[in-house]
Amino acid sequence: MKLHHIAFAATALTAGFAFADPINVSVAPSKPLIEQGKGQQLLNIDFLVKNDSQDKVELSEVEVSVLGDAGKLVAQYRVGANGRSVFVVPNRFIEPGQSELVFNPLFAFPQELDLSRLRYTFKFDVGDDTKYTVEVPVAPTAYKPKAQLQLPVAGPILVHDGHDFYGHHRRLPLLDPMAQALKWKRNFMRYSYDFVVTDDQGRMFKGDGSRNEDWYGWGKPILAPAGGKVIRAVATIPDNAKGKGPSFGKEQFIADPSIMWGNHVEIDHGNGEISLMAHMRQGSVTVKVGDTVKAGQKVGEMGFSGDAFLVHLHYDLKNAPGFDADALPSPFNNFERLTGKSWLRVRQGQVDSGDVVRRVP
Repeated sequence: MKLHHIAFAATALTAGFAFADPINVSVAPSKPLIEQGKGQQLLNIDFLVKNDSQDKVELSEVEVSVLGDAGKLVAQYRVGANGRSVFVVPNRFIEPGQSELVFNPLFAFPQELDLSRLRYTFKFDVGDDTKYTVEVPVAPTAYKPKAQLQLPVAGPILVHDGHDFYGHHRRLPLLDPMAQALKWKRNFMRYSYDFVVTDDQGRMFKGDGSRNEDWYGWGKPILAPAGGKVIRAVATIPDNAKGKGPSFGKEQFIADPSIMWGNHVEIDHGNGEISLMAHMRQGSVTVKVGDTVKAGQKVGEMGFSGDAFLVHLHYDLKNAPGFDADALPSPFNNFERLTGKSWLRVRQGQVDSGDVVRRVP
């Protein structure tokens, strides 16, 4: 157990930022959104911690307080040194003059709580004592897309990787040298999904999977999740194969990062909502820029192109095209989730890592 003798405290004065000299903490995205999960409210945000002190500090505790009328406490949760739950944050040590990106470890809340006023508190230790405490107010809002989204694959499909706390989509390392070189400022895939097709044992291919045709998802129709206008369509990138790298090199990627999506389509649904469907089979894209598509219309086929290491469909909803965009929660309408021997009908809801789901006409 560590002793927490508070030697310095700094309180944020502006929503979303804590101007604490010498430790600064800011929240991303600047307008945090609440996603409705399975009986929970989910807050998928990041904290940028900048250490302008002369100390090497250790993040020893993160606490969130849910505040009600007159700022009174309604609920409180934390990860800390007691029981070492703070170890869920891997990058806890920050050198002087350096920054770290912390993915919010306190992300799930009961459905009945009003999350419009939150206070995150960060404690930083030097040695065995807490030397710096920073408070960051966060005011998230619930988000429900205007587009009536449907699953982009008929199914049954497995959500191989969603955007839960362990999912790679929510962990875009924006401080990584490559991300910095590409000038990526926002997590454009914060709420993304990777969909795969399996047999009833969870296998994605027959035999050793060396032939793309042996993957159960190979060539499966990809469907427009909602109506809109096609603003980007790429169809000519070669497909990969199991155990082999992508068809492009580092220089090509730096010149055009969108090549990582392989063959892909972006659809503008209006109201600042854009769907991306990526890694489609070479030559399978059936639409072109300027086309108007209807919900459920085939736009391509599941493939292995781009930076894919398996046959799958990457899907996300964003507020702008390309990479300079913030991802948006994308609950789907009219689908069924496998619960064992039966299928549970969901009129509108989230899907995430591990779910087996299918579209309902």
